[in-house]
Amino acid sequence: MIIGMPGRDVRKAYELFVERHELSHIPQIEDVDGSLWSYYGITAQPAWIFFDLEGGVDRGRGPIPTKLFKSDA
Repeated sequence: MIIGMPGRDVRKAYELFVERHELSHIPQIEDVDGSLWSYYGITAQPAWIFFDLEGGVDRGRGPIPTKLFKSDA
């Protein structure tokens, strides 16, 4: 599951971003005060974090690398 986490701005700003980039199909967790960003070590956008079922974490900045979407299944 993919979840967006806009932050450090007002709700209207992230709503416009979601609309402009056609991301309305992705659930969004509002982080106006930046506490979630801080917790996960996000310092700028775009950024991404993947969590696997074993608790592992893969994170980065910029576009999500295509290789992370490929499955071994």
